[in-house]
Amino acid sequence: MKKYIKIAAIALVAVLASCSSDDETIDFSESGGNAVPQASISRLDTNFDLPIALFTKEGVTATKVEIYQNIAATTADPVKLGPKVADATIAGNKATFNTSTLGSFDVFPVTANGVTTNTGKTGVFVLAIITTYSDGTTTKAPYRLTVAKGIVWKADDHGTATTTTTTTSGVTAVLYEDPTPAFIHYATVTNAGTVVTSVVGSWSKNGGAFTPFADTFSTTKQSIDVANIPYSTYGGLVAGDKITYRFVVTSSTGQQDTISTTVTFADQLYDAAKDGVLSNSDTTSQFSFATGLNYVGADATNPEVTFTQGFGFKRSSNNVRIQFVLSTLDFEDSNLFDAQTAFDNGTPLAAVTNLHVDDVILYKVTRNVNLGTADKPNFQDVTYFGLIQITDRIAGTTSQQLKFSYKEGVLNLEEPTTPVVIIPAP
Repeated sequence: MKKYIKIAAIALVAVLASCSSDDETIDFSESGGNAVPQASISRLDTNFDLPIALFTKEGVTATKVEIYQNIAATTADPVKLGPKVADATIAGNKATFNTSTLGSFDVFPVTANGVTTNTGKTGVFVLAIITTYSDGTTTKAPYRLTVAKGIVWKADDHGTATTTTTTTSGVTAVLYEDPTPAFIHYATVTNAGTVVTSVVGSWSKNGGAFTPFADTFSTTKQSIDVANIPYSTYGGLVAGDKITYRFVVTSSTGQQDTISTTVTFADQLYDAAKDGVLSNSDTTSQFSFATGLNYVGADATNPEVTFTQGFGFKRSSNNVRIQFVLSTLDFEDSNLFDAQTAFDNGTPLAAVTNLHVDDVILYKVTRNVNLGTADKPNFQDVTYFGLIQITDRIAGTTSQQLKFSYKEGVLNLEEPTTPVVIIPAP
């Protein structure tokens, strides 16, 4: 009598089989036993002896294990035999068949633009396992053997291990000339016995041809800091360039797999623009670009600038490390690199006066910022570049007011910007 065992039954038997051989509660019903595959494979495992655990009743042995293609299987009829793939080799309570008998690992169905072709590199072999036992019974079980990728992206777990597989590298952009590390992590995927001979890394700029890196890459796993690969490697970079990183793994059988990711070297820009106001009224006579708030004239702690007669403003105190440069930078389109160049080429001032609508003022301010937490503070000097554009100048009989938009940001460079030197205010 033939026994049809569905996938759920296979899983149940596999769990029960994990008990000791003395566990008398295992019941194989009308069949003499069951056969359960016990490994997964990647597309590099084209010469791997895939193990099949054999569970049998007392006094019964498995005499034959056959692997077939399973064609046109349905829920109602889970097994319909196609061509034979292999006769497994039986040794005790285990059988094996070599994955080379499956044929090409490049024939899985893929659909692109509405057209399906059998050219996929990963997918599922739909198989059936026919096992014959010494008591004359036979089991016929469907088996879906997934072929996974041979090289994958990994997440960095707590900064030490790369154990979690991810669908992407996780890095899509880094700031141009920012040395802050940005790691991508790969790992090859094989079973024991499969030999990986090489992983070749290469790069492409803005969709161009790929060029191999001169480096030698690990055949198991590696982390690459893409932010700190010298720009000369790519023949130079400018803000906005896109670099695609590709890694090709090759096994001793010549089988290959590939992953790639694209990273944009993004321009360093200001934060979003905000609005502010300064006037000779006590309630709006002082302002902080850090908080975006006005402060009364008696407040000597929080403000960064103070309004001055003649439609201007100055540093609020010698404790505030801020300087100004009258500028021709475009408020909408300039970046932080422009700001640094303009400031370095300008004449730093502690105060600016006689400002009019559309005037642009560049500032550089150094603040002592807690880069840690409230529990574990880590105060460091951080230098910001900011840009101010006057949007309105209101003159009353006794009142003066300036309205403005401003934006600022931190320019991340390998060499940090020099903190502003405190000089006496005029």
